[in-house]
Amino acid sequence: MLSAAAALEGALEESGPGGTGELRHSLGFTASPCRTRGSGQKNSRRKRDLVLSKLVHNVHNHITNDKRFNGSESIKSSWNISVVKFLLEKLKQELVTSPHNYTDKELKGACVAYFLTKRREYRNSLNPFKGLKEKEEKKLRSRRYRLFANRSSIMRHFGPEDQRLWKDVTEELMSDEEDSLNEPGVWVARPPRFRAQRLTELCYHLDANSKHGTKANRVYGPPSDRLPSAEAQLLPPELYNPNFQEEEDEGGDGNGPVSLSFDQSHKTCCPDLNSFIEIKVEKDE
Repeated sequence: MLSAAAALEGALEESGPGGTGELRHSLGFTASPCRTRGSGQKNSRRKRDLVLSKLVHNVHNHITNDKRFNGSESIKSSWNISVVKFLLEKLKQELVTSPHNYTDKELKGACVAYFLTKRREYRNSLNPFKGLKEKEEKKLRSRRYRLFANRSSIMRHFGPEDQRLWKDVTEELMSDEEDSLNEPGVWVARPPRFRAQRLTELCYHLDANSKHGTKANRVYGPPSDRLPSAEAQLLPPELYNPNFQEEEDEGGDGNGPVSLSFDQSHKTCCPDLNSFIEIKVEKDE
């Protein structure tokens, strides 16, 4: 978003009459510096202002407004620049009686952010399946983070050797908890193919001692099809198995009941856990 804002700044300055300088003058903008942010936060990403974002949305989509962003064009196109100028003028009018004291830079930043939203909507409309895929990937990633946090919270009850192994573990090494296609409300945990066996065994032990891992609506399935990132490939062999593809080729169908049988053996060794585990279907936020 910063690069888009910088591009817009340059385009507005180059647009001649009606450019940034003239626009500031016509809209009453002053050359006052940006509001001071705390020391050490100069380069940090500013939290999105929900009030300003909502105002930009309302002005842009008002029934009487026919100047709207074209997601198929760049932010530097003449049309989208004219939309930004229009929005800046309208926002300034709306904020005359507002207690919020936004700078020109903040107003333009909110306009750029909304343009990026409209451009993303346009691109998803060209390939709706891509949009659905991104949504599914985001859901699985959120579940992996939650699973990682759940397992990390009980790691303190394990020995020092297990804790040393766990300190370099990342969210990427967690299983993909996919929605079952046959049973609504059931999650199928599919471990990553590239996860080392030692870490997989530790994850099963963690699950056997947690409420989340022993839920009735969570079952184990075959390894996921997800490939490792460049960062994961740099992890030590205790966590990442660099030969997972060769082992799959040698073993034929590596998606058989290996993890299932392993799961069954570990659940039978802890039969007393299920007696006090609270069972409930977990919903995504």
